[in-house]
Amino acid sequence: MNSEKQAKRFVSVRLTEEEFKEVYRQCENSTCRSLTEYVKKVLTKKPVTVKVRNQSQDELLQTMIGLKNRLDQLAAQAEGSGVSVLLEIREIKSLTAKIAEKWLQ
Repeated sequence: MNSEKQAKRFVSVRLTEEEFKEVYRQCENSTCRSLTEYVKKVLTKKPVTVKVRNQSQDELLQTMIGLKNRLDQLAAQAEGSGVSVLLEIREIKSLTAKIAEKWLQ
């Protein structure tokens, strides 16, 4: 790091336990890698990117992970023998149809 850009000043702030927990919670909900990075951005009025969770996307991701796992199992079964492969394919088609219905609503 360039010596001109290296931080040379120190700021100390006293917070109650509740205040600290709130600042820490807000930091955890941001993309900042440390509490120091978060506080510096807030104090210098730089933008802080906040992570937002989308429950429907989380549900879709979990469903897609399940679908991937089923497809992996199906591929392993198909290599050994073709037993119940068609039933698995039908179930996967049904799951994907449900996903499509949910997202097209």
